[in-house]
Amino acid sequence: MLSRLCGPLGLSLLLTLATGCNGGSGGDNDTEADISPLPPSSSAPDGDTGGTGSPSNGGQGSPASGEPVAPGNYAKVFATPDCPLIAGTESAPFTLLFANLDNAPYFDAIVQDAISNQFQGLAPFRDFPASFAFYQTALSDAEALGCASTGSDIAASFACEDDKVHEAILQQCDIDDIYGVIKVVITDSGYGASGGELIYFGSDSEWPDQDTALYKLRNLVVHEVGHNFGLADLYDGGTNADGSAVTGWESELAREWRNLDGPGCEKWCGSFKPASEYTLSTSAACHTFDNKDSCISYNRNEAGECTTDDGGTVECCAWSEDTVDDYFGSQCTPAWGTEDIGLDCVQGTGCYYGGAYGNSAWRPAKSWPDSIMYGAGHSDGFDGQSERELAEAIRCCGTSDDGTQSCAAFREDYLSFMDNYQPYKQRIGSCGFN
Repeated sequence: MLSRLCGPLGLSLLLTLATGCNGGSGGDNDTEADISPLPPSSSAPDGDTGGTGSPSNGGQGSPASGEPVAPGNYAKVFATPDCPLIAGTESAPFTLLFANLDNAPYFDAIVQDAISNQFQGLAPFRDFPASFAFYQTALSDAEALGCASTGSDIAASFACEDDKVHEAILQQCDIDDIYGVIKVVITDSGYGASGGELIYFGSDSEWPDQDTALYKLRNLVVHEVGHNFGLADLYDGGTNADGSAVTGWESELAREWRNLDGPGCEKWCGSFKPASEYTLSTSAACHTFDNKDSCISYNRNEAGECTTDDGGTVECCAWSEDTVDDYFGSQCTPAWGTEDIGLDCVQGTGCYYGGAYGNSAWRPAKSWPDSIMYGAGHSDGFDGQSERELAEAIRCCGTSDDGTQSCAAFREDYLSFMDNYQPYKQRIGSCGFN
């Protein structure tokens, strides 16, 4: 992907940046470059790919009404020859439907890998074996469904008109609430993915074999599904030509996601060290610069490109014209932080500056291999905070027992988050809006 263009691909469309990201480790022979997804669309901070976002009728009531789904009231797919159950049971609280659009290459292998190696092989999904049911169906005529590709010849993605895809699915499948089903549409569009009410994946008929397809799409299904459970991407978006960091969301929105936070990462850390002790990283001097010129010239070459560490992470500074950072107390901050300020954190996590494609939030994972929500194809698992939040969502949204204080509190917080920050995703299990 553009020699690891800006960061991994997550819940989002590809973004054509004004300048290069200056953070790639790539080169034509970088074997991992092709599996590094890209940053989000600046037009849709929640990653919605262009569907309606507010469906008029969800089968069990109107999602626009804002009424919480009753505990235990799960969306169901009723198996038919055109929409068979391929794993799990119809009674499972979470339903995933894989749609093969126009005979996508390697479709069967991609679906089997998602079920066996991701949902049944990775924590926390593997800890809830009875919670997921998997179906598949076939769709045709991408043009009629309003599908279009975006991006470049090297890194492309695609999305369709959600309403038209929903209509096409309902012609094939008997579903009582289309908005309560997690839908993954796969087609031959070149490598890429995007998320929202529907998740779209590109396979590529020019890939030489099945192993290549599985390598390039490694862990991407659970990465995208993680967004439907309230998790954000953790990777950066690079730096702009003016020295500012590329940001997807403002700090207020970014920090609401369940695996992002403000300074100190109170959601998963007990305490944190002050900015005066932020001295261990290459970009630690950034907050000492009090003017833009000195800030954006630090650790950059004559062309304005950031220097990078061995992992391709930028080591320069970013300047904000109108914001004084609430941790560093400066308009000049690291373009991307790799120094851990967290103390007493959830196992396997820390508190690192930068998240949601820019430097407006703090994340639990340091680099690409540390979390599927950071670099899906580079990582073998989720970071501790993302895993913990996924497990809690599966437990509380996948049960009809809302009598425990923990699930009652979780559901209230979760519904508020979904209503305010992810309205495109109406429902998940027994949590959401009906």
